[in-house]
Amino acid sequence: MEKYQEPEENIIDIDYNPLDEAVNEKRYTQSNVDTSKVDFTKPIEEPRFTPPPFEQKKFEQKKAEPINPELKNLSKKETEMASAQMCKLILSGYDWVLDLANKNLQVSEKKLNKLQAEGTINLNAMIDYDYGKKVRAGEFFQLYNQQVQGLLKVSDEFKEEVTPVMERVLAKRGIGLTDEQTLMYIWGKELATQGIRFFQQKSQMNYMLKSIQEATASIPQEEPQPQPQPQPQREEKYEEPEEKTEKSEVLIIDKPRRKGRPRKV
Repeated sequence: MEKYQEPEENIIDIDYNPLDEAVNEKRYTQSNVDTSKVDFTKPIEEPRFTPPPFEQKKFEQKKAEPINPELKNLSKKETEMASAQMCKLILSGYDWVLDLANKNLQVSEKKLNKLQAEGTINLNAMIDYDYGKKVRAGEFFQLYNQQVQGLLKVSDEFKEEVTPVMERVLAKRGIGLTDEQTLMYIWGKELATQGIRFFQQKSQMNYMLKSIQEATASIPQEEPQPQPQPQPQREEKYEEPEEKTEKSEVLIIDKPRRKGRPRKV
């Protein structure tokens, strides 16, 4: 068996001081400035800084140029009015875009009739409308068009909330409409609206005429029956009416008779 050996004790010298060792000075720690001729007893002079020469310029804040050059010479009040008109135009255009979107959501009667004529759909077919309910396909599209009509619209709450903020932003950016520009916009909108109505009505009329022609062509035509020829009329000669003579009483006197009165003819 191996005998147990106790570990050797490390004896620390209490009188050891690491600062007593010689300092190993590095090259970069050595001073390379000669201070032998400097008198450190004199007071240190205050430093004097000489600023570089420069020309003083007045920096004036330039006013931002308006995006619409027509607003350059207008007063602040007129500029705010122009921005309000521009804000109204933007909201009106947004409302018009939503109106077009509502019309695109609807299924036009013209399209339905075309699909039925092509044999793609049957408007008389019964389809499931609700749980346990059925409805004719044509009636379903009528109900659908009524539901989506006016689905997308600009609410009054949105207009009240966005109008004042938009007017201030437009006034800062110099965006607005003068009276002349507003008048041109109103006339342009009116003419565009009337033109759209005209072409829509014209298209509807052409479609109806085409439908009537197709319906007429599908009806079998009957052979025309011979009509009796009119007989020539005889010319009637004009005859003057006979003059009617009044019968007058004529007394015929016969031979005298013994008795009686003369007889009348």
